[in-house]
Order: sequence, then C-alpha cells, then structure tokens
Amino acid sequence: MPHIQIDYTANLANAVIEGRLVDRVHQAAVDSGIFPVWGIRTFAQAMGHHCVGNGQAGNGFVHITVRIAPGRSLELRQCVKQELFGAMLATMGPMFEAHRLGCQLEVTEFDADFSVYHNNLAATDDSAEQIVCRTPAVAQENKP
Repeated sequence: MPHIQIDYTANLANAVIEGRLVDRVHQAAVDSGIFPVWGIRTFAQAMGHHCVGNGQAGNGFVHITVRIAPGRSLELRQCVKQELFGAMLATMGPMFEAHRLGCQLEVTEFDADFSVYHNNLAATDDSAEQIVCRTPAVAQENKP
C-alpha cells in the first residue's frame, strides 16, 4: 500500500499529464521510504462532467485519496499527507496564478475486516528495478 487515486476536472488534463502529476506523486510515495515499492499503486482519471465553485469553465479541482493499511501512527499519516501534497502542489502550483483551482489530499485507512488482496508483486528485488509510470498522450481536446 498505498493506493493513490487522483481525480481531476477534465479541463486540467493537459496540466496533469504534462506536469507528470501521477509520476511525481508516485515518486514522492517511493521516496518517502514508508512503503515497499511493490505496494504503491497510483491511478488518475479525469472527471469529464464537473462543476466547481460558481461553475465557470476555467475552474478546476484535483482530489487525491491515499488509502493505506490500518494501524499506522498519526505522525506517519501526517508525513504521508505532507509529502504527497507537496508533490501535488509542486506540479499544480503554477496553475494558481492563471486559474481558479482547488487541490485536496486525504489519507484514509482500508478497513481490515472488509479488505482482502492477493498479489505476487513483491516477488522481485525492488532495489534493482527502475520505476516506470505509464503516462497517456496529452489530450488535445481538453486544453485548460
């Protein structure tokens, strides 16, 4: 863990993709040293239908949900929040000068009683692997 879900308004697609938000947030989770690399999953999706604030077309929003295994200390969860939010602001920060924008990050825990998983992702030596993120081509029709 963690599972990192990034939702953003579609009008920010180019900024998210060109700014490599997924890569930066994922790398921040790796660099934190808190999680085994094999357990970090980072996903992003554009929200095509949205209304932010007063509904003006240029308004945008990025929300990151970080779901982690239960039982981590408050101090550790705050560290995760700060590291990943810092990566988000490093990417999206320049947008604040030209656009109305909101950025939010929330750290939650999986419910141990209702969460199961099975994988073999840890079957390799993480230290020998290069981290590769899959980034889509920039969506031309969604220019901010």
